[in-house]
Amino acid sequence: MLTLIIFAVPTTDVFRKWFRFIMLTIFVVRFIIDLSAYKNNND
Repeated sequence: MLTLIIFAVPTTDVFRKWFRFIMLTIFVVRFIIDLSAYKNNND
């Protein structure tokens, strides 16, 4: 959903672009870490 918002509502403000990119990166990295921890705990 966050990705759709980023692409559907582009912004011209440089700070907002970088802020959105950093937020998206943090969410993706956190998801991958949580997913790998979940897989390791359920094996």
